Amino acid sequence: MSHGLFASLYDAGQPFALIDARERRDHVNGHWFGSTNIPLSVLSAQISRMIPDGSFPIFLLDWNDAASQAAVQLLRQLGYDNVTPCKTDRPDHFGDGFVQGEFVWSKAFGEVVAHTSGLPELTPADFLSEHQDALLFDVRPTAEYAQFTIPGSQSLPNSLMLANMSALKNTGKMALLHCAGRTRSIIGACTLKAAGYSGPYAIFRGGTQAWQLDGHEREHGANRQFASETDMAGPIHDFLRKWNIAFDYVKGPELESFVAAHRKEHLFDVADDAATGQTMGHGIIQISGTNLIQQTDRRMARYHVPVILFDQGSGSRAAFAAYWLRAMGISARVVYLSEPLASDLHDNQRPDQYSGSYDLLSADQLLRYRDVSGTLLDFRPSRDFCNAHVKGSQWRNIGALLTGDQACRPERDPIVIIGRDIEHGRETANLLSQYGWQIKGICGWDIRAFDPAQIGPGEIESAVDESALFAGRHHGNMQDSRDYLAWEEDLPGQIDQELHQLWLQLLTRTPDA
Repeated sequence: MSHGLFASLYDAGQPFALIDARERRDHVNGHWFGSTNIPLSVLSAQISRMIPDGSFPIFLLDWNDAASQAAVQLLRQLGYDNVTPCKTDRPDHFGDGFVQGEFVWSKAFGEVVAHTSGLPELTPADFLSEHQDALLFDVRPTAEYAQFTIPGSQSLPNSLMLANMSALKNTGKMALLHCAGRTRSIIGACTLKAAGYSGPYAIFRGGTQAWQLDGHEREHGANRQFASETDMAGPIHDFLRKWNIAFDYVKGPELESFVAAHRKEHLFDVADDAATGQTMGHGIIQISGTNLIQQTDRRMARYHVPVILFDQGSGSRAAFAAYWLRAMGISARVVYLSEPLASDLHDNQRPDQYSGSYDLLSADQLLRYRDVSGTLLDFRPSRDFCNAHVKGSQWRNIGALLTGDQACRPERDPIVIIGRDIEHGRETANLLSQYGWQIKGICGWDIRAFDPAQIGPGEIESAVDESALFAGRHHGNMQDSRDYLAWEEDLPGQIDQELHQLWLQLLTRTPDA
């Protein structure tokens, strides 16, 4: 078992990562709090971005299966020389640090905040009966707001809250903040409190899910933008100084040397609210500040490692993210950039660069093999397979293949492997060949290489690389919504109590402390 492992590693105060290499569905259905899920099927693609230092201490949860062994082996092949396997098992109940769900770190933290902040919360019934003159604000990124929201709500992402406080107060009305559930609206309201906002505000308890549970319809395609961009950094600087958050400026020509000097820290650009984790120039990850806070346990595998948040203009996005990272116990500072980051133009490995031991098949060769009853196995993410795949190919997941009922049982005949790219195909072939699979060849996915008539969409039921927990909560399944909201509120009692107590202490911190 791994009961108390994360808490003991965290309490030691030294940098570490606790990795769970199971596939997403299995991790979400039950995992040790604080572990970062980097599934075996995407391990090679993600690990170097999340842990760029090959000597960084990695503790990998060993679930006593071939996939865990393969993950340890793959990490060492990728150059990680400080990997410690930790034997673990699934306990017979949730609690004591064994939890279920996604983004549990931030969800649990949000509930600890909610239980201690004393912020006013209004239910949908309260809003309709007593506060219809309040203004509704959806604090999620604008793209999520556009998908669905509460009718009449305006878009005010948490990341721009600090830059729009004057406009918010000038409305003269109560600001009623909501998200899809609870966490982000709690964080938004507490941001106003931390900034000393003097206007009336409250949390719309349960967000769009509570609205649906009370029998109301959501609005789709809304486009009411309250938040505005601003270059006025003065109020943001005041907020940063108030909370003793360091900030400085880096001009374009200085960026390369700055990054080189801070390569071992977490580097995030939060200047674009639509960003979802793209790698930009100098290896900096670009992600919405709101979602960075939401997805902390997915985006930051390394604990006790400082975070640098790059931003432009007023710096509202970085200031918001830095404040909340510090509240979670993570060291963070803000760096203003004089110009946007350039995109990372790195290309996948080209066929003429390949020097592996497996035959590299062209699209025509792959189709000819298929047509003589050859087996084509596609190991890309299930969403990519469903969007477009070669007709006659079958979807497989390497983690499930090594741990399921047919674990390590090879196909009778040689197979062709279709990977995200050539390197992914090669790594998959290496793993399978160790368990007796015969590899005819590999093919890196490139839809442009195929005749459109040979490509089709598909469906996969309950793919192991996707979460199925509370999956219907945004699609009309009221029981999933009820269960999700109850799960969120119960989280503080299930996480490691050492972390719970630490957060309580950090939340008592006052300005300039």
